[in-house]
Parts: sequence; C-alpha cells; structure tokens
Amino acid sequence: MQRPLILVASHLLCLGAGAWGIRTAMEKGGQTGGMASTKTGERTESRSSASASARKLADEALATVRKALLDPDAVKAHADAMAREEGEKRARELAANFPGLKQAEKDEFAAAVLAWFRQDRAAAVAFILEGGKDPFKDAVLKLLLAELSPEEHLKLAAGLSSPAYRARVAQMLGERLVDLDQASLVAFVKEAKNGTAGAEMLKGIAMGWPSGHAQQYLDMALALGDDASAALQAFLAGFSNPRHSSELLVLLKGREDLPADLITFINEQRELIGHLYRYADPSVPLDLRIEEMRNLAWLRDATPEKLREGALKQISTVDINELMKSGTDYRYAFRHGAMTAQEVLDAVRQTFPELAAASDYETRVRVYNELASEDATAAFALISDLPEEQRNLAVIHQARWSFRDNSPETFYSMISLAPGPDSAEAGPQREEAWSVYSGSAYGEYGSDYVDWLRSLPAGTNRDVARSTFATMMRDTGNQELAAEFSSPPKAGK
Repeated sequence: MQRPLILVASHLLCLGAGAWGIRTAMEKGGQTGGMASTKTGERTESRSSASASARKLADEALATVRKALLDPDAVKAHADAMAREEGEKRARELAANFPGLKQAEKDEFAAAVLAWFRQDRAAAVAFILEGGKDPFKDAVLKLLLAELSPEEHLKLAAGLSSPAYRARVAQMLGERLVDLDQASLVAFVKEAKNGTAGAEMLKGIAMGWPSGHAQQYLDMALALGDDASAALQAFLAGFSNPRHSSELLVLLKGREDLPADLITFINEQRELIGHLYRYADPSVPLDLRIEEMRNLAWLRDATPEKLREGALKQISTVDINELMKSGTDYRYAFRHGAMTAQEVLDAVRQTFPELAAASDYETRVRVYNELASEDATAAFALISDLPEEQRNLAVIHQARWSFRDNSPETFYSMISLAPGPDSAEAGPQREEAWSVYSGSAYGEYGSDYVDWLRSLPAGTNRDVARSTFATMMRDTGNQELAAEFSSPPKAGK
C-alpha cells in the first residue's frame, strides 16, 4: 500500500456573518492510491517584510470580497425587459445549475427572480430562500426587498408560511429600520409587535439590527411602553451574534429606568450575561468583562486567579478570532508570505494592548491557533520557546479542533509538533484528538487508513493512535482489528 504523499492546498473566500471578511476553508485534494492528502496552508515563500506592504496585500483581498455581487441598476433594467411570465420559468431553469453559474448567468438569474417577484412576491422570496443561505442569493433577496416600503416588507415577512423564512425576511427588515426617525421607528415596531406573527417579527428585527446602533435601539425600545421589555429581551437573546447582543447589554449596566421584568430577566439569565460579556467589544474594560464572566457556571465558584485565567483564555479567543475575520485579514497576509507569524502577533498586540499586557501567553497562543491552519510549521515559531507543557497543549488543542478534517499526513505532521511524552493534562487531550480524528478518517478512507496507521513511526503519537483506534474497533464490534491494534506492532513494522 503506497502511503499518501501528495499535499494540496485549496482556499475559499467567503462572507462572514455581520461583516464582510475573508475566511479560509479547506477542501480535500486529489486521490493518491485510496487516500487523499491535503496540506493546510501552502504559503507563498517570497514576501516583503514591510508592514505597509503586508497590510496593503490583505486589504486588497478584503476589497475584492467587498465588491458588489451584482449591479442593481443592470439587474433592474434586465427585469424590466422580461415578458410578464418569463421570470419564474427562467429563474427555475438557471437554478438547476446554481451555484455553478457564470457571472452573466447569475445576473440573469437575479433579473429573472426580480421579474417573478413583481408578479408573486411570496413565491419568489420562498424560492430564493430554498436551500439555505448563499451570499449571492442574499444579495438578490436584498434587492427584491428594497423594492418594498418597510410596511410592505413587514406584511410580506409576516405572511410567509415557513417560520424560518419569516425570521430571515424579518431580520432583513431590521437592517433597514435604522434610517427611520425615532417617532416613526417606535410606531412601526409597535405595529410589528401587535400584528401577525408579532413575536417573530420583533425577534427578527432585533437580530437584524445593525451593529453600532444599539443606543438607537435602546431609545426606541424604552419608548415602546409595555412592549419595552420584550423588545430588549429579543435583542439580548439573539444568540446568532453575541457580540451584537453584548452592545446593548453594556449600555443597560447601571441604568435605573429599565422595566422591572427586564431587570428580573437579567438577574435570572446569569449564564447569558456571562456569555455576552465574553463577546463584549474590546473597548469594554477588560477587568469588567472578566468580573461579569463569573456569571458562567464553570467560573462561578472559581478563585480570583482561576477566574482571571479562564476568562482571559475565552476573551482572547473571541477577540482575536473577531479581528482575524473582519478588517485587515492577517491570515491572508500570512498565507501569502506577506507577514511572518511574529509580525502578525505584533500587530495583534498593538490592536489589543490591554489583553497583551494581561496575558502575553494567551495572546501568543491564540494567534498561533489562528495561523496554524495556514502553515503549522511556520506558526509554531510563536510557541516554540514556551515551556514544553504549554507548547504541547497548544499543539494538541489545535490538532483536535482545526485539523480533524485534514488528510492523515497533515494531521500527523501537526500533532507531531507535540511529540510527547505527555503530562497528566496533555495525555487525555491527545487521546481525544486521535479518537475524534480516527473516527472521521476511518469512515472516509477505510482500509487505507488502517494501512497508514500500521506504518506510523514509533513514538507517543503512534501509541495513542493505535490504542484509541483499538478502542473504536472494539466498540464497533471489529474484534480482529481491535486485537491487532491493542498489541505492539510486529518487529519491523
């Protein structure tokens, strides 16, 4: 059996929730023998060490993603020229090949759906929402809804038959309402709350409310009278974007004009409060975020030292991940050789000086976590001088969470950066990493994965890989493989 040796990298650009950004995704590569081998992060080696050059490269990539997915004027002109009954027919024809359409065909698809929408709003919207979210289809949906007044938009959302469709269209309504003056906004939300599917409409509006406008929402909600608490709770409980919800929570702290039932809700929802402060904007004082995270059950009884340690681990993960997926894309710059791992770390320290001062270790490890999936070996420079225990835990954690869908060779090259032997803390984590990986790899590669396990060189990773695989085989009733991998490899293997 030939071991897989081909290393292939594939990176996709996608749109992040709440903001346009560049995020990296991995795809399986070509087949060699029976098993594919992919390399996460095949970076371009030539690079400019100038920070300005690195930022320019990353920002140019971001600008590409921000480029409009369609031209509204051109789509509308095309729709205007379509015959009355042509829209639905052409939209369905083109949808059969979506998303493999060329850009010109996508533009025609958008025009066809718009023409259909002008004849049958609910049917066209339901059609565009079929199959889940897609960046281009979202752009088409926004174009459709922009033809409606807010009142017509509300009526359409409330009348859709699917709860999921109602929520999505109501969420897009929330994005539009910030342009209303305060009196009109209050009157509109009251109508939405008291109309058909009122609770769903209110929740959708709250979830779709744009970031950075929490104060406007708070002022509106407090003017609703009896509906104030419901409107504020809908915003706070919007788990799809906790950083968005935390904007409002921070504004509520210390206010004395809040409805009594909202105060009761906040006092009873301790887990929610701790969760939202974990996601609070970095402008919120770090010590306040740490203290409010004591509301989380797993930190409630922690000593001050353990509270700070656990909270910093969570906050650093959130803040650095948010930075990486919006604004300058440091992963992109690192992937293409425009910035070294150290330069990315320095940029993160400059962005979050309070966090870096509180825990350089957490800052360093979180940046490593973000970059390891691009090039594990190059990113390893960030943690190579840490004490062995900390270094091994960082590597094993990342192998467990970011490399579980990669080829066996790529997973092994990553986890081998922590060769062992293991401490009492690292041992169970390595076992979990191998157990989870083997479950998915065996399901995908079958006997080729078994042959690959047999070929592993001696060491801690081979021992753990074999023992966890043996356990899995025993649990699934394959006693022959369980017996083989429970025993040491035969001499020469």
